[in-house]
Amino acid sequence: MINKSVLEIAEFPNETLLTRTQVKEILKISYAQLDSHIPDSELPRTRMNGHTFVYRDDLAAYIQAHRSDGRMHRASKTGGAA
Repeated sequence: MINKSVLEIAEFPNETLLTRTQVKEILKISYAQLDSHIPDSELPRTRMNGHTFVYRDDLAAYIQAHRSDGRMHRASKTGGAA
């Protein structure tokens, strides 16, 4: 059994800093979702010369932190009424 504690991102293998475009492609989300729904506290950004970048390791940590174990949490079918 292989224990992978660190997520490896296969896309853009030679890049340490990823652009917003690369990050949105990896996460399969829009720019609006990236900019509005993911705060800097969850996915730190680096801004240089008017451009925004994300470190590959920070993106991997963000993905790992949002990983699900596959179990769905379902609401009670009875609606809570007895």
